[in-house]
Amino acid sequence: MKSFILTILSVALLGVLTEAYPQRVYYQKLPYYPPPTQPPRPIRVRRDLGGQISTNPAGGNNAKVDFTQGIGTPEHNLIGQAFAAGNTKGGPVATGGTLQYNNNGFGAAITKEHIPGIRDTLTKSISADFGDHKIGANVFKSDNTLPNGFKFERNGHGLEYAHINGHGASLTQSSIPNFGRQLELAGKANLWSSQDRNTRLDLTGTASKWTSGPFSGQTSYGGNLGLTHFFG
Repeated sequence: MKSFILTILSVALLGVLTEAYPQRVYYQKLPYYPPPTQPPRPIRVRRDLGGQISTNPAGGNNAKVDFTQGIGTPEHNLIGQAFAAGNTKGGPVATGGTLQYNNNGFGAAITKEHIPGIRDTLTKSISADFGDHKIGANVFKSDNTLPNGFKFERNGHGLEYAHINGHGASLTQSSIPNFGRQLELAGKANLWSSQDRNTRLDLTGTASKWTSGPFSGQTSYGGNLGLTHFFG
């Protein structure tokens, strides 16, 4: 009985001391570590040598070789390209170059092409990439020479559409000063592609019409089934 009373008194005394001297709550300050930041993406320089060869219904094969150098990241870059194109049967070789700037799916480019004794063309273009779809607009100016030596200027502008699967279409209006205007619609459908998409079978078609000048109202149509192989 005596021990029981001492136990009760001890518990009561502990309660009194707890009320008289309450425990303080201590907060431990932990060091703050900021979240890791993404390191800046490195600027890379890339060089590529490539080209393509395609069938030509008029004979031979059309071949093109290009050397491309780019600097930047996949989202933001500057690309320069030099190219040469011709036909395996012979004839003049077209040479030229392109400088293109891309920023998060939007791009601008300028291209200069020279075909000895036939044509010099300067083209300025802009484009926008929306995933599987790409649209673009361009303006161009060319100085042309016919086999008889007659020279004339041709200017124009156009709209382009391309799909990631190889389909595309374009609408172009061009004019020859003091002569007339011409409207052209072109389309391409990809019928087959290899697994690596380096070899393609395409069906292309064109339709053009003179809208003014001495040939006003005249139309022409064309089409081709061609095989193209890309290398590099």
